[in-house]
Amino acid sequence: MATSPEAQAAVPRAVVEGLVVEVPPTGPVVEVPPTGPVVTDVPGWEGPDGEGPDGEAPVEQEARSRVAAVATAITARDRRPGSRVLGVSGTRRPYPPHLWRYVDRVPPTARPVVLDVDTGVDDACALLLAATHPALQLRAVTCVGGNAPVDDVVRNTLTVLEAAGRSDVPVARGAERPLLEHPTDARHVHGEDGMGDLGWPAPTLRPEPRHAVELLRDTCMAAADAGEQVTLVPTAPLTNIALLLRTYPATARGIAEIVFMGGAAQSGNATASAEFNVFHDPEAAAIALDAAADLAIPVTMYGLDVFYDPVVAAAEADELVAVGGRGAAELAGRLIQFQCERFGRDAATIGDAGAVCAVLDPGGLTTQVLPIRVELAGRWSRGRTIVDRRDWSGDLSHDPHGEPPVRVRVALGVAHERYSALWRDTILSAGATR
Repeated sequence: MATSPEAQAAVPRAVVEGLVVEVPPTGPVVEVPPTGPVVTDVPGWEGPDGEGPDGEAPVEQEARSRVAAVATAITARDRRPGSRVLGVSGTRRPYPPHLWRYVDRVPPTARPVVLDVDTGVDDACALLLAATHPALQLRAVTCVGGNAPVDDVVRNTLTVLEAAGRSDVPVARGAERPLLEHPTDARHVHGEDGMGDLGWPAPTLRPEPRHAVELLRDTCMAAADAGEQVTLVPTAPLTNIALLLRTYPATARGIAEIVFMGGAAQSGNATASAEFNVFHDPEAAAIALDAAADLAIPVTMYGLDVFYDPVVAAAEADELVAVGGRGAAELAGRLIQFQCERFGRDAATIGDAGAVCAVLDPGGLTTQVLPIRVELAGRWSRGRTIVDRRDWSGDLSHDPHGEPPVRVRVALGVAHERYSALWRDTILSAGATR
């Protein structure tokens, strides 16, 4: 199916032939064969002559708004023979033909992000996506005890970044224990080393001398001073974030939003009530959410209601591992393989990586702004995120506790195949261009 001239700059979603969109920090690069992109079978997409999924505008409108407005002709150096290159400066990387099928919604500039992690298996999946997707600028990574003790978390984080070729990203050690609780870990899920016991070589990279909270502070303030804001993506207990926002509230000037993996509107996993990250340090979660509300920082909760849905099949993991070279793709594939083997399934969740997908493609989430509290006292419910979904004002006005002062965007549904493809194809592309 041929596209219109307007649509040749971009296609708004997922599967195309012969089109690669790339966004290095200085702007996007679009590579198109002389005949223009050809749309193949995209579930839910009618093509350039009709409307897209969920009643979206035609592809011509999407193309004009997303890419055509910023695309200008640049040198064709390094392009594939028989192709032309459009874009706004920046590096150009040839992609092998089997990866030309993928393109995602691309912002005109790369978005600054900071990840706060307790690197186990799915945090590693999140780091690999943030480190390799060209529409994100990974400014820093901070570590906290959670899935594994904090020193193991630091080692695992450095291992992932080294595999992804991101020695430029500063990493700092943070809180080793919750504010009040004794620390617990999740080695029964993530392996004895916290990252799948893969036997991966020890990293040569070293962490920053600064404490994680200091690195967070400095990164946010530097962004504010430059007229920018970063997106914080905590995929771990919120200890570092609580300490940051209460100790250095001025950092809010440099924070665009917080998208955190944690909590649940329904059932938990650490207990029947509580999700692990919040359960690990409930006081920190309560403080972080309260501080964000005080400082008017928007918050999205990517919790268990969507966490398990984006999955990667074992066969797709094998494809990633086959890239080899001890790079991002091989590591990603082995992490998925570990989960498949541990849980006896033929597919595994990308877990925390979904929160990074939510930053890249927020339209893939179904969310609702809802009041929320963190339960701190219940014997059986400590650490539960109590999401208030009542819709009758009479019930709310007669609640003896009053309405919670904190409201967040709660993810209640996810376009799971879309997020799985975003993660998988980004990692494959990184492996192909390493």
